[in-house]
Amino acid sequence: MFSEQQKFNNEPTTQELKEKNPTPREKLLALEKEGIFVFHGSPVGGIEALEPRQAVIGRNQKKHGEPCVAATGFAEIAIFRAIINYENFPEGCASTFGLKHGLPYFETTEAIRENLTGKTGYVYVFNKSDFEQFGKSNFESRCNKKIKPIEIIEVTSNDLPKNIVRVEKISNKLAKNINYNC
Repeated sequence: MFSEQQKFNNEPTTQELKEKNPTPREKLLALEKEGIFVFHGSPVGGIEALEPRQAVIGRNQKKHGEPCVAATGFAEIAIFRAIINYENFPEGCASTFGLKHGLPYFETTEAIRENLTGKTGYVYVFNKSDFEQFGKSNFESRCNKKIKPIEIIEVTSNDLPKNIVRVEKISNKLAKNINYNC
């Protein structure tokens, strides 16, 4: 198991990044390390302010709480959501993500993995203080009002997490516990 601190030991700080030309992934991970930001992944860029929307969960799109702007303290989850979604895969796709032993976990089909080239998305960065924790972990935070990001960072498939598990299909057992099926 890795603690949150161990996870970041090899990640540069924002000060170190200022001294080089960081990738979007490096920049987002450095912001995550600061612990004062939350992230929202989207296939759509240039949104001046995000408005509350109805959150849904699972294959049946069951309502998940009140309308909100959902965000996470994990930059990799936002990157995953920005790239692997219905906008980038209109023919359909399946994916899951969550936390396993306190660290982000990702799963998608081989069909999606084979077609990632050229896919882009956007990660909206917000002040964590404008959001409230949703649930028992720091996995998800929510804001119930229209909110402007402090930064929008374009990401590509090259920025995706390296630990995405490839599966033939998303299992029904997993689908009951996932936060998103795209």
